[in-house]
Amino acid sequence: MRIHRYDRDTREYQLTEDWTPPHAWVALPADAVAAEAVPLPETRMGFARVLTVQADSWEYAEDHRGEQGWKPDGQAHTIVGLGPLPDGWSTSAPVPSPENVAAYKAREIRTGYDTALAGVLAGAEATATGVAVGSALMAVTDPEGLEYLVERLTARRVELEQVLLAAQADADPVAAVLAIVVSYPT
Repeated sequence: MRIHRYDRDTREYQLTEDWTPPHAWVALPADAVAAEAVPLPETRMGFARVLTVQADSWEYAEDHRGEQGWKPDGQAHTIVGLGPLPDGWSTSAPVPSPENVAAYKAREIRTGYDTALAGVLAGAEATATGVAVGSALMAVTDPEGLEYLVERLTARRVELEQVLLAAQADADPVAAVLAIVVSYPT
């Protein structure tokens, strides 16, 4: 006997196989239909074959699994189930707002500063505590060197923050802000 197996949860067609009942009283295995009683339709590009709830025929369900895009709220998303695309689905990335881009770049400037300062302090962790401990140790061993390095890094941070402010006033603030390269002297 030929049978069509299907997924228990989605009812999606899995495979067709020859099957012999282990006992005379066993009609079919779970999650299967007789191929002769419920013929399988042809495959259709972009669709999966799904057994109806009544288990008497197959229907087509849109299959977008693996497609990547964006939901209306701007969140990146990968389709994992059968069915139509979500309302408002887009394959184009949303254009970020100037405010969000500026906030992101401001965080990048501050993180770059903290990381550069931690690196100067001979491997201190780039945390408030790590920088404080490293600063204290360097202040004891080389106070002039510490002051010079902190002044230099702070001057670069201030310069980047001024560039960020100017970029926000640009005709295309998103592109101008994204073009800022955050770097610190080492």
